[in-house]
Amino acid sequence: MFDKISAMIVSTVDIAFGPIAATFNPTIALFIISTGITLLVVVLNKFLTDKKLMAELRDKMENVRENLTAAQKAGNNDDVSKFLEEMMELNGQMWKEMYKTMIISIVVLIIFLPWIRESYTGLTVAELPLNFPFVGWSINWILWYILVSFTIGWVVRKVFGFD
Repeated sequence: MFDKISAMIVSTVDIAFGPIAATFNPTIALFIISTGITLLVVVLNKFLTDKKLMAELRDKMENVRENLTAAQKAGNNDDVSKFLEEMMELNGQMWKEMYKTMIISIVVLIIFLPWIRESYTGLTVAELPLNFPFVGWSINWILWYILVSFTIGWVVRKVFGFD
């Protein structure tokens, strides 16, 4: 069952990304594909995350943290318990909001990573000038994907102020 679903996903994604993989060498093709996937995830997260709510929750957390510290210094255990409970509630709200972005990222990766694995397993994507520990002389598809996606994601978030 899972193999059939995976094969269906791979063949569907191949329609979109197959021409890129056929046209460019693996380094450039994976750079383009990784950039596209990363841009998709960053833009989806930008529009599906309530930044105003997150900022409010961070401000409330900071306020509760200050009150908690003051209550601890004063030795007021009732207030400490109240502030800890409030902090846990705010933390839960923040996690719920961040959970949406994590789910989006996972769904996108479930769609695209099987195709990338199928297309680039066993290929050397980039040769390195030095023998790096744990990596060796070359970079495979997964390491190249991670390097590109983290770099592009960071740049896009900074340039467009998505943080």
